[in-house]
Amino acid sequence: MKRYQAGTILSILVAFVLHGGGLPLQGQHIHLSAGAESTAPNSRLRLINAASYDIFSNIGGNSPPTPACFFMSDTDPLYPGLYQVEVGFAALPGTIWTGGPAPNAPASGAFLEAEVTHVSGPPGGEIAFWEENEEATETTRRFQVPVGTHSPTNRFNISQGFTTPEGPDPFGHIHGRRFTANKAGLYTVGFRLVDTSTAGPGNGPIHQPSDPTNYFYFQAGVFINSMMKTNGTVMVQYGARSFHNYFLEACDGLGSTNWISIATNITTLGPDGAHSDLHYLSDTNASGPQRFYRLTEIPQ
Repeated sequence: MKRYQAGTILSILVAFVLHGGGLPLQGQHIHLSAGAESTAPNSRLRLINAASYDIFSNIGGNSPPTPACFFMSDTDPLYPGLYQVEVGFAALPGTIWTGGPAPNAPASGAFLEAEVTHVSGPPGGEIAFWEENEEATETTRRFQVPVGTHSPTNRFNISQGFTTPEGPDPFGHIHGRRFTANKAGLYTVGFRLVDTSTAGPGNGPIHQPSDPTNYFYFQAGVFINSMMKTNGTVMVQYGARSFHNYFLEACDGLGSTNWISIATNITTLGPDGAHSDLHYLSDTNASGPQRFYRLTEIPQ
């Protein structure tokens, strides 16, 4: 059992509980597809499937919206003391030799990289980028980006540099990479795609950088990210992952053992179970002077 303490909001103290349940945790493995508007010189790069995962997504068309998030667990022994998730960037293949040409593939000769342009989240938090060896027994941290950063100075390659009979292929599909967070909570991370090749006009890149920047939520651990009280109703927001059930529990005093379950979210294999997303649970009887809350997660 793990408990995360989050301070006082609207005179309501919040506690968090995670039940391990003795069941294996389901890992999350997402691929963000990097491509281009066209193969023409100076066309822009773009994340083709960003709308399914970014902060503006809304799984199931809910109200309030439930955008996707990348859930970062703290159970991997390779990353002790850290929350981690495998979110892969794959550059679309441009030739038959790598499985293409795919629609929206970048031009032959392009070499794609991704920049971390923005990180916001809990005070003192940071997002780091890691690579594992082939045996997945050792890790190397490439860079870390503190919360509050708003500059594209940290970059990693997406293309792998394959040369085919048709020329350099922009394709890339690299596993063994992780993003980590050092503190529990909700992070917003911005990414921009850049072409670092010299195969374009004037020995510069073929493609222009992606615009606008794509922003994604990274949920580190079981954590109530925000609370809003309207009259006698309190609504809490948290990041939910698939194959887990969530229970919002309340009591009127920390010394009490009478925690009452007041709202439940059962994840499914439908849209809510496809990948992690932000959810809301409400207490409609929060009219007293104070109330204490905790969020319980139980694997299915």
